[in-house]
Amino acid sequence: MATLSILCGYLICGFVGLLGLAVLWRIFDGTIDLSRLISEPTGDASMSRFQFLIFTFVIALSLFLVIVAGKNTDCKICKPALPDSIPTGILSLLGISGSSYLVSKGIQYSDPSGVADRPVTVTIMPSTVLVRYSQSQQFQAEVTRKPDSKVQWAVVAGPGSIDAETGLYRAPAVAPTEPGPQVYATVKATCVEFPDATDLAVITLA
Repeated sequence: MATLSILCGYLICGFVGLLGLAVLWRIFDGTIDLSRLISEPTGDASMSRFQFLIFTFVIALSLFLVIVAGKNTDCKICKPALPDSIPTGILSLLGISGSSYLVSKGIQYSDPSGVADRPVTVTIMPSTVLVRYSQSQQFQAEVTRKPDSKVQWAVVAGPGSIDAETGLYRAPAVAPTEPGPQVYATVKATCVEFPDATDLAVITLA
């Protein structure tokens, strides 16, 4: 019977360890998406989710150490075994974690704005810039709530050209020969995954 108990302890410890490694590997290769693990649907950080995550790791590690320590504390090399009962400290941590999470989520969901999912937005930097003829200007685009998304660049008004992938704008080589009003150009950045997410930047040519 003692041998069976030791064997079960080893099997459970091995299973928990392999399960943890599998989850970590899935997170590493991107199969498990962590973008909203500790954030709300709005993209804001969530303290309640963060503390629940920390408590979960603490409780799991505590139980793992209890099993690894074994029942016989007098031996030099203790063999893993299931405890006769779950320590009250672990149960207390579990209760505190769960109750605090439920209370914080209840307070949050009492406000409808806490569950609103804000749309993806694109912001061009700089939004306005002075570019001289025959020179170039590098634009950057920040995609809020989808930072890894690609953007497509285009000149929607005025002279010049822009690289659709990199956002490098090139002004015309020479200015118009005849004097006239100030020349402007407008570039547009569009999120590839969310075409409705766009932004404009205005270029003044001199």
